[in-house]
Amino acid sequence: MSFPLLKRKTTHITLVILILSASMLLTGCGSSKRLLPSCEPDPPEPFAVPEKIRVALVLGSGGVRGMAHVGVIEELMDACVPIDLIVGCSAGSIVGAVYADNPDLDALKCAIWKIKTDSVLDIDLWNCKYGLSKGNCLHRVLDEHLVAETFDELKIPLVVVASDLNTGELVPIGSGDLVTAVQASCSIPFVFVPCKYRGRVLVDGGVVNPVPVKVARDLGAEIVIAVDLSELLPKTFPTNLFQVATRSAEIAFMWQNEVCTRGADIVIRPRTTGIGTFNEKMKWELYCAGKSAAEEKRGEIIELLRRNEVFSTPVNCKTRCVALPPYLPKICLEGS
Repeated sequence: MSFPLLKRKTTHITLVILILSASMLLTGCGSSKRLLPSCEPDPPEPFAVPEKIRVALVLGSGGVRGMAHVGVIEELMDACVPIDLIVGCSAGSIVGAVYADNPDLDALKCAIWKIKTDSVLDIDLWNCKYGLSKGNCLHRVLDEHLVAETFDELKIPLVVVASDLNTGELVPIGSGDLVTAVQASCSIPFVFVPCKYRGRVLVDGGVVNPVPVKVARDLGAEIVIAVDLSELLPKTFPTNLFQVATRSAEIAFMWQNEVCTRGADIVIRPRTTGIGTFNEKMKWELYCAGKSAAEEKRGEIIELLRRNEVFSTPVNCKTRCVALPPYLPKICLEGS
């Protein structure tokens, strides 16, 4: 669910947004309330993960393309792949949270299908100093679809990531208020007001790491299966400055996802070219794309799990407590 990559079919929407942006900059958006982080953010809260993480599933960002995650999960369930940990970013955090709350495929399909763009956006052009949408509707929708109130209540361990707007850090969250953490992970810049959480001002996790494979590795996962929802470049070449800007962003995100998935054992890439962040008319196609991409990797996944004796290893119910610190860019460390 990283910054929207709107296609040529919706170029007029891009123009409207740019015009609104200029207008809001001139008017100050009518709000005088400032959004500031605390002087000292809360220290990382420890959370429980399995003592032995055989398989971690990493679900990447992608907006409505998150429906492809559902198709992937269906194929993994059909192949009896044990998922000991889910790491989610943005759209991946929503799908991951719903599935971790209730590992039932039909319930997952129903919940993600019901989440519509207009149900999560509460646009207020007169009070949009930090984002078009306040995030109240997103919070309410998440609350409606999640029974668990905290991470501890989930049936499968979950970690979500968000980006610190002040420090540039990637912040992993695996404890505390579940809905607020997922909302923070989904707070797309410009679209949603940044989310205040534990003394930080957080935006979409995809700003820093759209497919947080490193988080799963650092938590000790033996096998990491990552789902990358980045789009392939369209074959048509840009014909105006807005299309040049859009394609440049697409190239940047494509390379960012490539770098972020390098530590995974298996990378599943559903074919989602031409489907924008909020194009919910293509949900069925996205679901099928996820199933197809996972099916293509099924033999490779099963062979990897057999080599690592995952199927013959009994489930270990023991847990360990970890406190994963935020990831700080090396450039910041060198400059301090």
